[in-house]
Amino acid sequence: MCLKIYVKKNNKRLNLLRLQMSNDRNINVMKKNLCFFVLALIATLSMNAQQTVNLVGAPETKTLFTPSVEGPEVQFERLVHDFGEIVENTNGDVDFKFKNIGSEPLVLITVQPSCGTCVSIRSWTREPIMPGQEGVVAVRYNTHILGPMGKTVTVSSNGKTERVVLRLNGTVVAK
Repeated sequence: MCLKIYVKKNNKRLNLLRLQMSNDRNINVMKKNLCFFVLALIATLSMNAQQTVNLVGAPETKTLFTPSVEGPEVQFERLVHDFGEIVENTNGDVDFKFKNIGSEPLVLITVQPSCGTCVSIRSWTREPIMPGQEGVVAVRYNTHILGPMGKTVTVSSNGKTERVVLRLNGTVVAK
């Protein structure tokens, strides 16, 4: 009895394994070789199955995002920034970070301070924020004005919550 295993490559038949079963020793050798061949084949196939295709220009995602809301929705890390006591003429910059927790792209339509003299908008994310992605509203408080402060910045978007009010609190003290 003879067992032959062939594989075709480039239309040529290659003899990978040929064993003749004439006694118990040859049968054991054949079993070992066959087991090794099958394991090697399984390992090769499983490695090929784990390969991923990266499309050019496609963003890499490290974790899957499951939207918690249908449609776009904004969620800020914090709604209030308390400066406490801040010395006049020092840095009054604050970044309010947010995330789109919805299932559709989020667009910030307007970012409006309550007082243009005391609060200015340094920048804000103007391009659509995809689900699971983050953006920022960068605000500057004018620390030239002494005394207590309580100012707001209203953020309007296409999200389920159309308006979000961010607050700046604290007291500007003299040097």
